[in-house]
Amino acid sequence: HPYTYHPYHPYYYGPAYHPWGFVVATLAVTAIVITVANQQYKYDSGVYYQQTSGGYVVVPAAVGATITTLPQGTTTVVVNETTNNYYYGGTYYEKSGSGYTVVAPTAGTVVEDLPEGGEQVKIGDQNYVKFGDTYYQPIQQDGKDMYEVVNVETTSATQ
Repeated sequence: HPYTYHPYHPYYYGPAYHPWGFVVATLAVTAIVITVANQQYKYDSGVYYQQTSGGYVVVPAAVGATITTLPQGTTTVVVNETTNNYYYGGTYYEKSGSGYTVVAPTAGTVVEDLPEGGEQVKIGDQNYVKFGDTYYQPIQQDGKDMYEVVNVETTSATQ
């Protein structure tokens, strides 16, 4: 898709959504425990938490985490001709067995919105929105401002 600059405006996912780094003192009783690679997370309404000394901090979803039900407001995104994934709040899911597993974003995937916590970055003469480790290129699709996952290679000086 061709690059079409538009400013980054975080999307509001509702009162249950918190951006990465946000700390809460307690979790709702509906939070469930998810373990990925011997690391324990709490999950509630599309948000992943890890316990800290001051409560629970919101963290990116771990690739491989599986949930049984997608959060309310999840959208379907086209990855390629044969694959559709699901998207909510910066997290991508793939149908797996009786649940939905967190997967890494795939270049070329287009989403309508990005949550709070992204930052505009300029690489060369193009502006991107960086959300976690993922770069999004602002585009227009069917007259709507959208974001496309892109692979951005940055070169660093080596000696």
